[in-house]
Amino acid sequence: MDNFFQRYIDSWRFNGWFFHDIFLGIVLGVGFLLLLYVLFKRRHKGAFVIIFILYAFMGNILMIAFGLAGRGFPINSESPIYTDDSQKIAVQMVGGSENNGTTYGITQIISHHQIVAINLQTGEKQWTKSSSSKETLIGNFMGGLLVHRSDDEYGKLSLLDIQTGKEKLSEKEFAKKHSQLIDVLDSGSHNIILLQNNLYFEGIDGKFYRFDGKNLSEDNKAEKYLSTKFFIESDIPGYFASHNQPLEDYDEVREFSSNVLAEPAIQAYKNLEPVVVDVDLQQQTALVSYRQTKRESADRIVLLYDMKDHRTIWEENIGVVNTEQKNPGVRTLENYYAIQAGDEFLLLDKDTKKEMFRYQLRWNRPVREN
Repeated sequence: MDNFFQRYIDSWRFNGWFFHDIFLGIVLGVGFLLLLYVLFKRRHKGAFVIIFILYAFMGNILMIAFGLAGRGFPINSESPIYTDDSQKIAVQMVGGSENNGTTYGITQIISHHQIVAINLQTGEKQWTKSSSSKETLIGNFMGGLLVHRSDDEYGKLSLLDIQTGKEKLSEKEFAKKHSQLIDVLDSGSHNIILLQNNLYFEGIDGKFYRFDGKNLSEDNKAEKYLSTKFFIESDIPGYFASHNQPLEDYDEVREFSSNVLAEPAIQAYKNLEPVVVDVDLQQQTALVSYRQTKRESADRIVLLYDMKDHRTIWEENIGVVNTEQKNPGVRTLENYYAIQAGDEFLLLDKDTKKEMFRYQLRWNRPVREN
């Protein structure tokens, strides 16, 4: 975890979190105007110098109090990890929460949401985009990143460029181009699933549909896919981001996960909250996460377990996952494991298990090595 001094330094940088950046911009803007006034004002210059020094002092106090340097800001995963086709950019929606004090005995929590894209080759920020709790990332579709937004009783869709974060199709353009889809789209994103470049969903008319990017048609398979998504991702969030295949029988995945947790080697960690975070039915392997000790501040361990040989293939310490998230989110890529561990995102090489980089989601920058 960053020490206070490092958090203080980072709080004076624009980091992509909307309200933080707005607040920092106001503090810097007012300070800059005062400085110009001091430099060009001839009369009462001494008084304005004192005012500027006092403002600089107050600005530091304000940034400590409201710039996230002096308060907690735990990050929580709000979506699976998605990538572009070449798996060079990872995109995820995350949420940050800050304690805004207590009123009448009730803790006031302010939530912030952001879509963040990370370059998997450099470990640097690709782009960030302010978001809200009404928005949901659906996945790669129609050559972009599909975003669903709940607008009261209506559902809206837009398409982002995964390279830049800019809109390829705005909500208005999407509605105009695909009006039949938007006319039956529900306001909730829970009844939508994206599989093999087809969008399956339940419409507001109670019918089930498939949209291939151009044409909308009724498809009763959508009902089974949505049911499967509900049961599987209740246990393994983001499962279909890694396994983009239709799966009509969720019992196989749930039974396999239960069998993994019942293995003697995994039962050794039964008091340390072991959970299955991904499975590969074809390879008969599972990724399991458990807490190193019973302390909430303990590091999380991720291991790969082979059910054919009933053995642990490897295990790695991924660090602390905050209590807001509790369990890491994992996306299995062709050559890497992309892991969202609460406040941090890290990339592990599949072959060597070497940590390629670690990225701080709170400050939107790579972790500096000590």
